[in-house]
Amino acid sequence: MNIQKYQQEIERTCPKLGSELGDQIHMAIGISTEAGELLDVYKKRYAYNKPLDVINIGEEIGDILWYTINLCRMLNLNPEEIMDKNIKKLRQRYPEKFTEENAINRSLDKERKILES
Repeated sequence: MNIQKYQQEIERTCPKLGSELGDQIHMAIGISTEAGELLDVYKKRYAYNKPLDVINIGEEIGDILWYTINLCRMLNLNPEEIMDKNIKKLRQRYPEKFTEENAINRSLDKERKILES
């Protein structure tokens, strides 16, 4: 499924809470909540030595995508443009590959210009 089709499909399951800001806050909180549920899968593996539940990981990633893509729709943000700018930002930060040095000493001004373009 492509992003545009996904965006159309999930809109019908997105509740309206009465205000644009309230709807956006709902999406932001939902992203955080689902990220916590994703972390819980890893906590169970790490702390309790349970098998890693990859099916549940996929479900939580899907839920994070649901909230994220709905938030993009609400803000008229194009997810593909966001992905493209994210890659450009990472190429600026890590010209060759990830290094701790580049992670620590990066140009936030240059990265911001990429994101604003």
